[in-house]
Amino acid sequence: MLVEKKEYKEKGNLGYIESVFDSTNILKTTYFPKQERLYISFNRGQTYSYGNINEEIYKEFEDAESQGKYFVQKIKKNPTEFPFRKEFSLYPREIEQIRKLINENKKDDE
Repeated sequence: MLVEKKEYKEKGNLGYIESVFDSTNILKTTYFPKQERLYISFNRGQTYSYGNINEEIYKEFEDAESQGKYFVQKIKKNPTEFPFRKEFSLYPREIEQIRKLINENKKDDE
């Protein structure tokens, strides 16, 4: 479930989108439409990037009932179509801050 979405503009055009998800597998994503590259930070902080992610695929991912299931079925299972690489790991403090945001969102929904 999408918890927070921020769109960042560059010279009036969409530069990138950062989103936080309440998911058992996916913590945060950063999507660069021009480069067709999606960065996914998983719950333990490992961050991978996936290429050839056009806006239609990203929108389907974002709108999916389960981002984790969509990711596995459509992106992870197709590494030749969506090449990936490990990029970096989030710091424990970053993970903690994101989880805090997710938990605050859950409290607001109650």
